[in-house]
Amino acid sequence: MTWGLAAVAGMGMAVFIPDVLPGVSQAAPRTTTSVTSAGAVTAAEGAKGQAEKAVAVAVDDAPGARQRAADKAVQHARALGWRSGIAILDLQTGDLVVAGDSDGYFHAMSTVKLLIAARLLATGAIPPTEAGPARAMIAASSDAPANAYYAAAGGDSLVAWTAARYKIPRLGTPPTRGANQWGSTQLTPRGTVAFLKAAYEDPAVSSWLVDAMLRLTPVAADGTNQIFGLRAADPMGVVKQGWGGDANPNDVEGTPSVGYVDRGRYAVAIFTSKLPEESLVAAQNVVTAQAKILLPQGRMPRL
Repeated sequence: MTWGLAAVAGMGMAVFIPDVLPGVSQAAPRTTTSVTSAGAVTAAEGAKGQAEKAVAVAVDDAPGARQRAADKAVQHARALGWRSGIAILDLQTGDLVVAGDSDGYFHAMSTVKLLIAARLLATGAIPPTEAGPARAMIAASSDAPANAYYAAAGGDSLVAWTAARYKIPRLGTPPTRGANQWGSTQLTPRGTVAFLKAAYEDPAVSSWLVDAMLRLTPVAADGTNQIFGLRAADPMGVVKQGWGGDANPNDVEGTPSVGYVDRGRYAVAIFTSKLPEESLVAAQNVVTAQAKILLPQGRMPRL
């Protein structure tokens, strides 16, 4: 799957629309670089007077590499005391790889905004040309539009509606912290990648949602850094981030990172959480490390 450019009539802008292409290879050997004792790896021509050498190190390309990467990513989080579940779905072949607590329920945090937008688009509650608050809800993870749109998106019945529309068993549960507390909606990693696939295939939803995700802002509306997790591992990833765990030390800290990676071929969901909570930076660092294990050089290892 690659990202092609298409103009949107009447909007005065362009959107990227994913298109599955059979020519995408997942088995080509790849290399990464490591620093030698001479210092930093030379990255540009003309470092004067230095004879630094980059050593090529083969990336795991043996059969089963994707499962090994997913298991290793979960093990990394667990070793630091975090609970984690990962799911990877090849949108071209349908191959699914899961690791850790992939069927477990995790706080969706702001990733639930994808479900809010999908229902509004599918039911015509917002027009496909809407470029204001709804887009900010996705790209900048703005909470105000989510608060405003949640009731129109079905409120606490949102997960049940989404699961029924897209025929996804065990997608998630309503909010656990009380009515309308949408951030405490529960989602499973396996259910989330199934939703990402279904949303991509839904003509009423796909192009708008992908465009909004593509417009991810480096800094969210609340000032949070959004370049972590999948977006840190794949700078071209089409991603929705989440974070949460308020001031109460008994809150669960979580920074889910979900979206389409490696030129849009794979839907990935990383859910990682800890109780009691730790700092947001610590949570982001764990998920970023996991994503980089999953995607060496921004590419998905072979099945």
